[in-house]
Amino acid sequence: MKISRTKKTPANTLLQPLAIAAGVRQRALELALPEFLGTDATDQPGAIGRPRSDLHAAICRPACRRCTHAAGITMTVTCWTTHDRNVCLRHRLWIGDGIGNADEQVDVSRLPDTLRAQKHHRNLIARHGRRWVRNAYLNSQKIYFNWLQQSADPFDLHDTARRILADGTGNPPSPDLTLAMVFHPKVVALAGLLAGREWERHAAATGHASWLVEQITLRDILLGYAPQDREDPLIQWVERHFSTHKFIAFHSSRMIYDTFFPRETIPPLHQRGNSDPERRRK
Repeated sequence: MKISRTKKTPANTLLQPLAIAAGVRQRALELALPEFLGTDATDQPGAIGRPRSDLHAAICRPACRRCTHAAGITMTVTCWTTHDRNVCLRHRLWIGDGIGNADEQVDVSRLPDTLRAQKHHRNLIARHGRRWVRNAYLNSQKIYFNWLQQSADPFDLHDTARRILADGTGNPPSPDLTLAMVFHPKVVALAGLLAGREWERHAAATGHASWLVEQITLRDILLGYAPQDREDPLIQWVERHFSTHKFIAFHSSRMIYDTFFPRETIPPLHQRGNSDPERRRK
């Protein structure tokens, strides 16, 4: 059987011939490859919660190498995943940001805060909603690492962390990967703060972001944080955040939320009269 595709050929048209060629059930292949699950798959069993590759919001990364080896798979497995899957808690491996192949996955058993941050990240999604935490998390990464670039490292955290994470041969991970793992708890904590509504209420009531600034120090996200001017990355994010939400609030179509805050997973079918399960609580 010959299977061909042009640029305009929908992916789901290849599902049946590919299933026949592979010798597997069509439904099994559809669930195994998220590319076949489009926006009309919200009411299909097994589809809810899977990464949405059609909106390019999901991430393609190697699966945990120890999970695949335990399943008897010796070759690298690449899978669609979401922003919150950075640590395999079963095997205590870093599988998130900075990992290009399975051999680069790092054992973070000696970074207990990073392990706890994985659980905290999942709890934030349950509390605030997936799309809001995702948006806050991606922005928190940019903000926090911008801060790091502007400040020194008086406690030699970078070098200390690289020595802790060195493998059996004494080779530490790359500096960028080390930063991603060591400061992951701080990024997640900042994401939780930005994803909530409390700081918005204080900012709207006072006209400034002083409460948010104070919380960053109180929650040990960045000790002694004091923005010097409006060029500070957090202050710029706050200004953009309010301008975006003001535009959305007065827009006639509720679909505008999907434009500014795209879903990275397939949600359950929305019933008329029910609130959006991914919308933040008031």
